Amino acid sequence: MTRSRKRDDTRKSVVEAVRERRPTVAPADLVLLVLPALLVAGWTAGVVSSASLPAALAVATLPALATLGYALFYDPPSGSSAN
Repeated sequence: MTRSRKRDDTRKSVVEAVRERRPTVAPADLVLLVLPALLVAGWTAGVVSSASLPAALAVATLPALATLGYALFYDPPSGSSAN
C-alpha cells in the first residue's frame, strides 16, 4: 500500500510541475503568428486568383498593419512577463 501511495504522490507532483511549466500564449505571440499568416494569405490569393500579386499583397498588408498597430499602441507587451 505504501508503494502505490508513494507512486500516486509522485505522479501528482509531476503533473503539477508540468502544469506550472506549461507555456501560455500571450497576445504578442499571437501577433507574431497572425502577421505572416495574413501576408501568406495575400500572396496565395494573388497567385491563385486573377488579381495581380502586388494588389493582393497591398490588400493583405492592411489587416497586417492594423494588427501591428494594435500590438504596438493599443495593447503593447509588458516587460514583466519576460524571462
